[in-house]
Amino acid sequence: MLSKQISRRAFVKGSLSALAIASLPATTVFGQTTTRLRQEWREFRSSPNYSSFIDALRIMRANTDANSRSSWRYWTNVHVNYCPHSAPYFLAWHRGYIYYFERQLQIVSGNSNLALPYWDYYTYPTIPSEFTDPATGNPLYISGRVNTNVYSALSLSPFASTVWNFERGRPNAFEPLIESKPHNPVHNIIAGVMATMESPLDPIFYLHHANIDRLWHAWALPDGKGIPAATSPYWSGNFTYAPDLTLARSQCYHPLRLGTTYSNNNKPTSLPAQGMSARLIRVQAQIPGSGDTFPAVPPGPSGNDARKLGGGRKVTLAGSTVRVRIPVLSEDGQTLRGIAAAEAARGASRAVPSNAYKSVQVVLDDVRLLDAGMLGGFYYNVFLSVPERGEPSEPENFIGTIGPFEINSASHHGPARLTFPATQVLGNVAPGDIRTLAVTLVRVSGPNSPQAPTIEIGELRVEVSRKEPYDTSPLITKPAGEPYR
Repeated sequence: MLSKQISRRAFVKGSLSALAIASLPATTVFGQTTTRLRQEWREFRSSPNYSSFIDALRIMRANTDANSRSSWRYWTNVHVNYCPHSAPYFLAWHRGYIYYFERQLQIVSGNSNLALPYWDYYTYPTIPSEFTDPATGNPLYISGRVNTNVYSALSLSPFASTVWNFERGRPNAFEPLIESKPHNPVHNIIAGVMATMESPLDPIFYLHHANIDRLWHAWALPDGKGIPAATSPYWSGNFTYAPDLTLARSQCYHPLRLGTTYSNNNKPTSLPAQGMSARLIRVQAQIPGSGDTFPAVPPGPSGNDARKLGGGRKVTLAGSTVRVRIPVLSEDGQTLRGIAAAEAARGASRAVPSNAYKSVQVVLDDVRLLDAGMLGGFYYNVFLSVPERGEPSEPENFIGTIGPFEINSASHHGPARLTFPATQVLGNVAPGDIRTLAVTLVRVSGPNSPQAPTIEIGELRVEVSRKEPYDTSPLITKPAGEPYR
């Protein structure tokens, strides 16, 4: 039985143990000669390390001391208290997190060769059967999952040839794209505890994040693309997992620096054949024709540096797609055209007045899950489009996803607000007048999902801001010819 969650204060106090940290193996350093191979689950279950993995999970799940690093709850509390989502270092922090968890598995099992397996859902979209067997004592099983097939969570957008930058805050960046899909939707579609910040309580969480880490590495090969160089200030400082458990950010630059590699370093080039045509038809058919009606958010100031263009209030999401249409004032249309032109000319020499509006974002304020939504099993693709120019499409108009996991993450440290940068999307709009904007939330359902109202958005609005749309600091990437390791 899993032990209860403890408060951050109790967790911090309880984790201050020099003895516990001393029991861990020495931190791996770049240049080591031994690496651990992370295998796909179907390879791993036939390997000599499988029994060690099962034994370690059984021991950790049976340990009810949440202050012990050998307990399951300890590592869930690390995630609850320290993990970043929709924030810089989402990928790198989680790389360190699964590394430390892997080391704990080695300690508990007594097997220093044990490595985390990964679940390649781009090839096998259904949770492995070993995780769904409710047999007494099966440490891979947890009750409450809504779905076991995550096909509807998958996307190839992060692996498009145009995606060269890495960190969020820059255009065509890998980290925010892979967090939007497949990371968040996999949590949402499986649901149960996976749709909450306590998602590490589900053993499939670790295979999911090992795969996300693998996909990051596969995308970066062979030259590191736009990942900041290991010597860049981006990698200075440490990640915190507990007061006495930190890791230099630079160690998370490449899997080899943490002593791990993967059995398959290829990025996906296609989705599994299963259900593809049905999914496309379903999503396209859901786009509404006339739009829904909600109490209007009038245009006006939104803080010192932003302006609301309009939106809708009390937007309720259920089992179908919802569209919020926003009439655009003439002067706001001119502002949008200027931002779109500047975005289309990005990289060229184009002067923009310092007091001009430079960026666009879609803001969802006071977002809450309704009773049916707490069950999970669904999410919504969010699009920003100009209705006069045609229906929204992916990836041209895609700005993010919203589901139980995103809401639980956003409300973890305060009221739930989700912000979707949309300047790059506006740059995809053909030149011309912009008289109307539309925010479309396209429902994507797993095999089992609720049809009753699931989410209520207090206010959905489109804003323009005087802030730069992207990080304008110099991008320090790996020097040409230097090995990416």
